[in-house]
Amino acid sequence: MRMNICSCLLALVLGCNVTAEIIHQVVKEEQQVSLRCSHSVEGKVTWSREINGNTVNIFIVDGDREQRFNDPHKRYGSIADKSLHISRVAVSDSGKYLCNNESAVELTVIPSGTTIVSIAEKSNVTLTCPDVVGGSHVPTWTREIAGKQQQIRPHFSAVDKYLNIPDVQPGDSGLYYCDGKPAANLTVTKGDQSERGETQELKDTHKNMKAGKAQRRSYLKE
Repeated sequence: MRMNICSCLLALVLGCNVTAEIIHQVVKEEQQVSLRCSHSVEGKVTWSREINGNTVNIFIVDGDREQRFNDPHKRYGSIADKSLHISRVAVSDSGKYLCNNESAVELTVIPSGTTIVSIAEKSNVTLTCPDVVGGSHVPTWTREIAGKQQQIRPHFSAVDKYLNIPDVQPGDSGLYYCDGKPAANLTVTKGDQSERGETQELKDTHKNMKAGKAQRRSYLKE
């Protein structure tokens, strides 16, 4: 009896060690993407996704045979390692995908024209409203995570068409909207703050903010 208990505990520990973390992928709409299983697979592979709290099969590959579900435009396919290939992705494709009933990928599809920002935690980042948003008022910023609107942290500060986020954390990741228009998809990664680097786009944004503040000070003096 004791040996059986030890064997079960050992199997449980080994199982925990080999469990793979879910992959997070971000892609813009109308592009194509391949989703990989979180573990090696052989034989028949069933891809499914979570929709309204339910797990729904969307694609099955078994050797040379493929079966699609609710895919009239045949956007689903597979490649050599039996990854799920999706062509012309839409925002509605966002969500969790499972390979043989095991969580594999959390897919986020963002609207075309949305800026993708990836930065290390504890950094400072500034997001910019898209040009289509009017400049006559201070716009309202919101954030979307997994299809749900989330409140932004209180210490975020909005100046003109910019949203400044100090000391970003992984929980700040998500798709940000400015007056209802998608502005930027922010991904905060764990890492040493000293190793982070700003993209040229972020540098230009910070430069524009400083120039705007200087211009306002000059205007007030006059």
